[in-house]
Amino acid sequence: MKHIKKVVLAMAAITALAVTVPLAPTASAQASTTTTPKTLRGTWYTYAGSHRYNVTKITAHTVTRYDLSARGKVSAKQSYTNHKSGRYRLHVTKHRNRYGGTVYSLNKGQADYQKLPLMWVSHRRIHGTRYRVLKSYTNGGYFNVATKHKLTHSGSYQYMGSNPLHQIGK
Repeated sequence: MKHIKKVVLAMAAITALAVTVPLAPTASAQASTTTTPKTLRGTWYTYAGSHRYNVTKITAHTVTRYDLSARGKVSAKQSYTNHKSGRYRLHVTKHRNRYGGTVYSLNKGQADYQKLPLMWVSHRRIHGTRYRVLKSYTNGGYFNVATKHKLTHSGSYQYMGSNPLHQIGK
């Protein structure tokens, strides 16, 4: 008889707890496809030789790429926002890479030449100093490295190993 009372009391307590405690929402929040991650934001410079730079400027809702000459002249400017259409429309997608960390694609293009490369933030030693860098990958094992400082040395490299995809996100 005592055993039955304990079971009934335990069931009543569980029922009361289930009724009084609000249930946690089951829907998961999805990241915005028009907002860039804070880790990628800023102005990133890649040295192109002869005091020229390839610049990638990432803000919350815009990605702008252009070439900066030694005299400060801007050329080949491309802007990606959520207000544009086609390959110039900003569409942020987060990819969890099975080889390394998290990488981002920032637009959708029909062909490879229309797409911005995969991008991620990492660290790299350039000319003896360790920098926080924005890395991107293009085909052929070529990794483009950009810093927030205008350096006169390039940190970009080509991976000649057996599988360059294992280096993405690192």
